[in-house]
Amino acid sequence: MNYLYAIRLTDLSWPDLVKYLNIIPLSEQQKISQLRFDDDKLRSLLGKLLLFYVLKKHHDDQTNTLPAIRYHQYAKPYLEKLEGGFNISHSGEWIVCLYNPYGVVGVDIEKTQPIDINDYREVLTLTEYNAIKNGLLDFIQLWTLKEAIIKADGRGFYLAPNSFEIPLPFENHTKLDLADHSWFIALFDFSTDYSLAIASMTDTQQTSIQTVDIESLVQKLL
Repeated sequence: MNYLYAIRLTDLSWPDLVKYLNIIPLSEQQKISQLRFDDDKLRSLLGKLLLFYVLKKHHDDQTNTLPAIRYHQYAKPYLEKLEGGFNISHSGEWIVCLYNPYGVVGVDIEKTQPIDINDYREVLTLTEYNAIKNGLLDFIQLWTLKEAIIKADGRGFYLAPNSFEIPLPFENHTKLDLADHSWFIALFDFSTDYSLAIASMTDTQQTSIQTVDIESLVQKLL
């Protein structure tokens, strides 16, 4: 089962939430403090708070602070106390955290915006490029699928986006074989002007999506 939790940035401010910094590890606090803009600090903090929410909700964790976040060879994060896999993404006003207790996952959310497809020619396969060029496929949706797969794979952009191809015509919850793993991939209608995609080792048809408000989030953590 895939569990996706989302929180909206709207009406939240950094001065209101900075007091919750002490809930996350010092190393993560330091990374946030280095960010220039308050909205970026908010997104980063809320992503970590959503992760702690997952730990509390699915493992009944009784600690007062989020455990240290560890990183694999290619900087994919993990928690030693959390069974399964998680992934965080944010764009615009949305922050999301995807969790699966039985396997590795990747998630990507992107705000829809005008793009010049020619700027992305080198990171797409020829088939993908032509499909978008001919209006048969939406670029943002394709890109979120690719990002979700790359994040699930864990090698980041050591796995080149043009080294694998999204099956076309795309069917939701399809299975993509890549290297040593097979990924179920899917797009979800989540919010107007946003594209949300997940990649999971388990069937993406079994996905729960829940929006969390700041009051419910903090109540669970404190």
